[in-house]
Amino acid sequence: MTADPGVSKPAPARRPTEMGIEGVRGVAALMVAMSHLFYLDLLTPAWKLPPWLHSLEGGHAGVLTFFVLSGYVIGWTNSGAFTPDAGRSYVWRRLVRLAPIYQVAMIVTLAVIWFTGLSESPRVIVGSFLGLQNFNGYFGFSLDPPLVNGPLWSLNYELLYYGLFLILWRRNPKAAWVFGPALLAGMLGWFAPRFMPLFLASYACGWLFWAVGWWLSRQPLLDRGSSDPQPVASWVLLIFASHEIGGVTRVLNVLGWYSNDAGMCAIADLGLMPSILLALAAVAHRRLPGRRRISVLAWAVCVIPMIGMVMTGRLLGNPGWVNGSVAVVLAAVLLPFRSTNWLRPLAWFGGISYAFYVLHFPLLYFVQFLPLPKAAAIGFFARLPIWVALTLGLSWLLERRFQPWIKRRLVPSLNPLS
Repeated sequence: MTADPGVSKPAPARRPTEMGIEGVRGVAALMVAMSHLFYLDLLTPAWKLPPWLHSLEGGHAGVLTFFVLSGYVIGWTNSGAFTPDAGRSYVWRRLVRLAPIYQVAMIVTLAVIWFTGLSESPRVIVGSFLGLQNFNGYFGFSLDPPLVNGPLWSLNYELLYYGLFLILWRRNPKAAWVFGPALLAGMLGWFAPRFMPLFLASYACGWLFWAVGWWLSRQPLLDRGSSDPQPVASWVLLIFASHEIGGVTRVLNVLGWYSNDAGMCAIADLGLMPSILLALAAVAHRRLPGRRRISVLAWAVCVIPMIGMVMTGRLLGNPGWVNGSVAVVLAAVLLPFRSTNWLRPLAWFGGISYAFYVLHFPLLYFVQFLPLPKAAAIGFFARLPIWVALTLGLSWLLERRFQPWIKRRLVPSLNPLS
């Protein structure tokens, strides 16, 4: 995420927040990795993982956490007054930050398609190179991401939100105009889908997460000496638990308000927002208006469905619900733990998370097709270290060698958070 020289350089007092922000980014990347490693069984499709491990994932929660982080860092590092020059600088810096690694990821995607013998239509390939991929068709026109790199759908959303930020930056609208239309579109997508195209409702719900990060960047920084340390570990566990339990979806279903296809982002995902906000506000040292009420919501969207599942005897019937319930219990136990030092190892991962995100999925397919056992645990554990080493190594090279080389030539003095 970028800062514009002379316009919006972050103050030195903010620098210590980078470790926490990158740590939470690392948590989000880890949840995405677990989802695609365990839930999708891509390393060894013929060998079925134990149900509890198969359900140990949080990919969608990780993506929505990325959206909130993106909105926060973009708002934070572009907090000065908007000018045409600042706007052009912002667009150029976004392009330089995203495009080189993204194009490398697309080249890797094409190489994996060739290596595995899988096929993909030229329309999908061209559309993905241009960032137009979306699992939700545009008024019936379908342009899915490549099969071997499905996670690229979220980059399409990010590109849209980066553009919409220019409107926020220039117009500085009231919160009602930032969130109201998106909330209405998301509700129509769930409750009255015939009145709202699915892709628009999905964009709108994703925007609620991105924009709430931007909103948080506008809140005052807390005084380090007097700020109240927060249980970040508990908030992170509640992010995972909320994903596994799907509390808002469970409540809507009990009320008879089902949605056959809510899109890649849906109004029910808002159950994840309280815990994400709490975690990010804590590591960024921002004042969070209504923090106590938000904390109550974060617990409620997990605990209330859990109580209902226990009362109806259904809790043990779903491994994901069991995993989520264990996470809730751990979150409660860890409430007195207020240190964030455990985020430091994850901060390194967060620092290479963009390259990891766009590369890890095709490399799962690549490692799957290596000549190793396919139907036993030995195949999984033989492939796992290969995938980890290959993905982390290539991500590090792109983020720490290739990207700085590009930046030095095209954008000097770039903020290291970008």
